[in-house]
Amino acid sequence: MTTDHFIDRSAISLTSDRLRAIREWAAEALDDAICRITETGRTAVGGGDRPLEFNATASDVAHEALGTLRVWAEHICQHSAVKWPGEQRIAEWARWLDRHLIDLAKTEEAPQAVDEIGDVHRRIMRVIDLPPVPEFVGPCQAPKEGSARCGGVYCAKGRETLHCRTCDVDIDIPTVRAATEAMMSVRRFTKAELRVALLQFTDRPVSRHVIDGWIRHKRITDDGAGRYKLADALALLAERKPA
Repeated sequence: MTTDHFIDRSAISLTSDRLRAIREWAAEALDDAICRITETGRTAVGGGDRPLEFNATASDVAHEALGTLRVWAEHICQHSAVKWPGEQRIAEWARWLDRHLIDLAKTEEAPQAVDEIGDVHRRIMRVIDLPPVPEFVGPCQAPKEGSARCGGVYCAKGRETLHCRTCDVDIDIPTVRAATEAMMSVRRFTKAELRVALLQFTDRPVSRHVIDGWIRHKRITDDGAGRYKLADALALLAERKPA
């Protein structure tokens, strides 16, 4: 810790990691958590869309997160030459604060900021941390002539084998997953479908902002009908992973 910094490099790095997670995907996941489509099976009044379910807890967390990040941005502007950026949303505040952590570190209140930003990060992660659900691995493995066929192979992440009770077939999960990934990688998806498809290959969602950036900078190109190759998106994700 230098003489003009009130938090050390490890605290700055940890806070930067938390802010990066918020801006890259957690803020968007929090938005999704506030209003989710319910699986009631009822038809919404005036149309065929399923109703949205409002999550008051997620809304409260979003309100508190926005307020906390904004307060610390205001604090930086009051104690440095940095100009006020104008009102922002949660992801934008996280991006702005990450860029000005050194300015924050030079203020006596920096340790309190680290604690409060850490609390915001924990609360967001808690409200979007849903119980793990079985993942789609691949299509049904039963012989085509068999009468009993399941709707596809689903299992918890990390499993190597599975016995499908519907089809009475023993399944080698890595083999099925590899075949499915090879088949999917050459397929093309709309922008919305691409984000969903990528979930099968990543530990966390890829934000719409990231995908929009790929398209804007022509790092992925469509086929003329607004569809993008999954393999191209996977290659860009591989570039972002640390060596």
